[in-house]
Amino acid sequence: MLKGFATNRNIVYFIAGLISPSVLQNAPVSSAEKCGILEIRYDLFKDIEEWGSLSQKVFELNPKALRLGTIRLEKDGGKWENEREAERVELFKKNLDGLDWIDLERGIELSLKKKIIRSWHLFDRIPSEQELSEFAEECLKSGACGCKVAAMAHSKDEVFPLYDFAKKYGNKFELFAAFAMGEHGKESRIRSLKEGANLTYVSIGEALAPGQLNVEDIIF
Repeated sequence: MLKGFATNRNIVYFIAGLISPSVLQNAPVSSAEKCGILEIRYDLFKDIEEWGSLSQKVFELNPKALRLGTIRLEKDGGKWENEREAERVELFKKNLDGLDWIDLERGIELSLKKKIIRSWHLFDRIPSEQELSEFAEECLKSGACGCKVAAMAHSKDEVFPLYDFAKKYGNKFELFAAFAMGEHGKESRIRSLKEGANLTYVSIGEALAPGQLNVEDIIF
């Protein structure tokens, strides 16, 4: 069985905890140990010289967790300047040691000897069924092993296309996440796991995304 978070129904759900500087310094080990995946948000660490040691530090925080590396752009909810987007290619190549997965946003073409999860973040709306299917097919065509959609919901009714998306494509990827952000999307971060997704993201400490739940609040 893959490393993850096993429910009492013997289904593996992957809980991804986000690693920021404050998490490395202050987070209780018990919280990190509840995560089957630890996502290193390199864009949150200002000192690039420190990046090379982050994977080992995260391993020491939870040796059993898969390690996922991300350099998130500002337009995708991160701290890495949009105008420095091109620099990420070489930075990814220099900081791959110890990582199990790499997160690449939609539209980035980069060949790496790591498992890739393709992500798509929309902070203004929920995509249509057709748009979601087109993205999933792009991911499959690129050879990505993972697919992630995080989109802003302005009402609870807007979330349902993400559940249909999870039912249709969830079993086609090793890692699959489809949830809504914002206050109206909180429920979807858990319910999506019952609709076909097997991955959701949580904070270990302060939330880093709208509507994000804390790992201590995750109850199945």
